[in-house]
Amino acid sequence: MATLVLTAVGSAVGGPIGGAIGAVVGQQIDNIIFAPKARQGPRLKELAVQTSSYGSEIPAIFGAMRVAGTVIWATDLVERRAKSGGGKGRPATINYSYSVSMAVALSSRPMARIGRIWADGNLLRGSGGDLKTDTQLRLYPGHDDQPLDALLASAEALGQCPAHRGIAYAVFEDLQLADYGNRIPSLTFEIFERDEPVPLAAIFDAATGGEVKPSCTQSLRGFALSGQSAAQALGVLLGTLPIDLVATAGELFVTDVAAAPINAARLATVVRDNRDAFDTPKIALDPASDFPHVMTLRYYDGDRDFQASLQRSERGPFSQNMLQVEFPASLGAADAKQIVERRHLRLQYDRTSWSGDVAIGAEPLIAGNFFSDESGKKWRIENVEHRLGSAHISARSAMTTFPSNTSTVDPGRHLPTPDLTAGETRLAIVELPLFGTEDPGVPLIAAFAAGKGSGWRRAALSLVLGESLVDLGSTAPPAIIGAVLHPVTPHNVHLIDETSRIRVQLLNDSMNIDERTGSPLDSDAPYCWLNGEFVRFGNCEALGGGVFRLSRLRRGCFQTDYLVSLHLAGSPLILIESETARLLDERVFVPGEHVAVEAFGLADVAPVSAALTVQALSTKPLAPVHGCFFNASDGSVTLSWIRRSRIDAGWRDGVDQTLAEQQEQYLVSLAANGFPLGEWTCLESRIVFSSAEWAVLEIPQNASVFAEIRQIGRYAQSGPLSVRYK
Repeated sequence: MATLVLTAVGSAVGGPIGGAIGAVVGQQIDNIIFAPKARQGPRLKELAVQTSSYGSEIPAIFGAMRVAGTVIWATDLVERRAKSGGGKGRPATINYSYSVSMAVALSSRPMARIGRIWADGNLLRGSGGDLKTDTQLRLYPGHDDQPLDALLASAEALGQCPAHRGIAYAVFEDLQLADYGNRIPSLTFEIFERDEPVPLAAIFDAATGGEVKPSCTQSLRGFALSGQSAAQALGVLLGTLPIDLVATAGELFVTDVAAAPINAARLATVVRDNRDAFDTPKIALDPASDFPHVMTLRYYDGDRDFQASLQRSERGPFSQNMLQVEFPASLGAADAKQIVERRHLRLQYDRTSWSGDVAIGAEPLIAGNFFSDESGKKWRIENVEHRLGSAHISARSAMTTFPSNTSTVDPGRHLPTPDLTAGETRLAIVELPLFGTEDPGVPLIAAFAAGKGSGWRRAALSLVLGESLVDLGSTAPPAIIGAVLHPVTPHNVHLIDETSRIRVQLLNDSMNIDERTGSPLDSDAPYCWLNGEFVRFGNCEALGGGVFRLSRLRRGCFQTDYLVSLHLAGSPLILIESETARLLDERVFVPGEHVAVEAFGLADVAPVSAALTVQALSTKPLAPVHGCFFNASDGSVTLSWIRRSRIDAGWRDGVDQTLAEQQEQYLVSLAANGFPLGEWTCLESRIVFSSAEWAVLEIPQNASVFAEIRQIGRYAQSGPLSVRYK
């Protein structure tokens, strides 16, 4: 009934669109006259899983909103196969990676810009525009002159690819899927149609083509306009916010509720028209059981990354009725609370109805207008039935003002997705000694990388061979990298350095070195790489601000004693951990070879490089230690020493270490005053010169005699142990 009347009014005023608006108002009145439904408004679907079905509706976005979007074009998953490792009896590893290219429609009207992008709830693009995943992203704002996308055009037949003008969309090219379980993630986008709140008048004007005139002052942070018609799209606004659609002088106006009833007309009631008698006006109150005791409003909280939130209002006597309103708008918690309480209060006012017969006078009798009865109470006209000289009116109690909102608002706890920047990549290439008991028989070269920002994850890694690059895949997870804050002076490698303190500033706040107190001789003592020198430390203390102090040091470990020198402030330091080392085992390096690599991260404007010359630390035996001469009473001279092993299996038997070579063998040389006296090969850790053999050497009296001892290994000789005779 009310629907029919208001549809007729709307059609007369604004054609088909005006008729749709009339139907909206009529439907609102029907919902009030009859029992309220359990839910009103479209479901909040802007954050649902993105769709790709034909015929999917693309909402028109106003202001700032977060939407899932609709996939309008996509390739099949692209599989890439990479081989790593292998050789020396070890199997190669085949790694598979997947990527996809796709276009996602975001809004059916132009947008100003895109902010953050979430993939499976994690940031794919930060608020600063930085990408967290390897991909190429192109954005099209939806203007009428936007060009074709080159990728889409190349994939489709000539002349078959549209530019999607009028549709704001994003194109991902080669979106790497490793971070998402090698599947297409669910994407949501923060989009801005404008940066300031959008007036309701602008939404009505855009949705009705100017048929509805703006006369309200309210605005929203953002709104997703959707529906099969203007009536369906705008009905949620009319049914939720304190606004009215009023017909005046043949036009439709959207007005604020508090302002609309101020100039209410006075109508004269009639009890008789010629021979017809009419009942006196009646005021009725709808049953309390029909009134919802609880009303909730679901909306998008713009202060909580547009997460779906809920505010509620309780009013009237207790009942089992509950009304939930779905409102696809971006609001603050306080605004949402005020909206739901005002809407609930208005429902309470609408319980009181007025019906009666009035005389037709100068005042227009149009649904949506207001009048005052004899007591001065204001009513809003719902339905008008015209007769000759009189009309029958049905109306509802009208609100003139809203009470101020004094209730407290709890927006709920918000755990925002960390928006961490990657920062520039820092890269170091390090030759490693042997770890554990496995002997690969080849030099171990590893790349360590990290970023200046906490959001850095990995970088593409390449081996430089002349003018060409060999793809090595990606780096390992971020290493603990920093720079020393003051010079580090040299120290005797045979003594624990109890005086030096290494203060290191790590690259970013996410890095950490576990605090500890102990000895650098402990089996679990960690070690770091300091500008080429390996240093084990017993103590570590966090000083705050990403600064750590390392003390109780064992310097020049793993054959780097020749690098124990002055390390200037700013020298790089890396905590050596197996999980952050990317071994370059795709090829075998030889001693003396120059190795160079490049890394390119998401935030890098140019590749970063690092290089070294292979020293073969993992294949070269360690130099013997504790050498000494012993003169026997029979005139013989004994030179003895203690061997060391490349493989650190621990001191298991308390006597000796595991022999890493095929056999125990040494090369011993003697020199007097710098002139060589001879070389000998022996199979044990000592050599005995009889008195006759020593005399044959004809060593000048008071000459300076030195011996050098080198262990002969499977792949190389160790460095020399120098021992002075006298």
